[in-house]
Amino acid sequence: MNEQALKARLKHIGKEKDKSFNEVWKLLVLERFLARLSRSVYSDKFIFKGGLLLSYYLTIGRETVDIDLLARRLNAEKSNVELIMQEICLINLDDGFQMQFINLDDLDHQHMNYPGFQIGIAVQFGVMSDKFFVDIGVGDVVEPVLLEWPSFNYKEKPLFEDLISLEVYPVETIFAEKLETLISRGAANSRMKDYHDLLLLCRESKLIDKIRLKDNIIETFQNRGTVFSLPVQFQSHELERMQLLWSGHLRVLGAHRVQALGLPEGVVSIIDELNNWLSLI
Repeated sequence: MNEQALKARLKHIGKEKDKSFNEVWKLLVLERFLARLSRSVYSDKFIFKGGLLLSYYLTIGRETVDIDLLARRLNAEKSNVELIMQEICLINLDDGFQMQFINLDDLDHQHMNYPGFQIGIAVQFGVMSDKFFVDIGVGDVVEPVLLEWPSFNYKEKPLFEDLISLEVYPVETIFAEKLETLISRGAANSRMKDYHDLLLLCRESKLIDKIRLKDNIIETFQNRGTVFSLPVQFQSHELERMQLLWSGHLRVLGAHRVQALGLPEGVVSIIDELNNWLSLI
């Protein structure tokens, strides 16, 4: 497939999915890395997590621009991780994409016992080029599940391979970790995507096993040394700051997407809905 053909297909996919060309292109770029990881000898050494994974579970309606992984059963020394990422980038899938390792930096996270890593990767297809990051965490204990999902489709046929398969975070673990972040950081949490994602997960409760979720919440909070208490609540001055952040989040999404997702204008409405839902588990 040449560059012009790929662009035409991505524009068509964008119209079908109500996404911009740049959004679709970025998602494809990230998927091509995941396809390489899934076919590498290291596929069982990383667990796929984060916002991009969540977008395979449900329509989250927000842009995801990087990949999150958890390393396991792996020598997590910087030099070894760098060699692994270089090797994955060099895998040839005959898809026309070329990837190149750029750099590796420490990624500090308040819940990690030792630093994770952020890897910069350059990608090229013809004259089209881009860059993305892979954030690799270490230290968390997770029981993954195997997920297979279809690769990008064009007119009901895959652009490349049929399926991509990786071990991933269960949706209950995603929920538990986001909830822990929301509670532990409190009003200092500027990541409105956590509120965004938790609200949508509450509304897609068919995805969630509530018994497993309860166990995951207990385990996640214990592992991270955070006290779990309900209801989630904030002081009035904290809510004022959070409302400013939430309003900014909605502006970035745009009125059309906000309406399609049914996102409320007030952050208090999210907290109330979350508390009501959590009280039932």
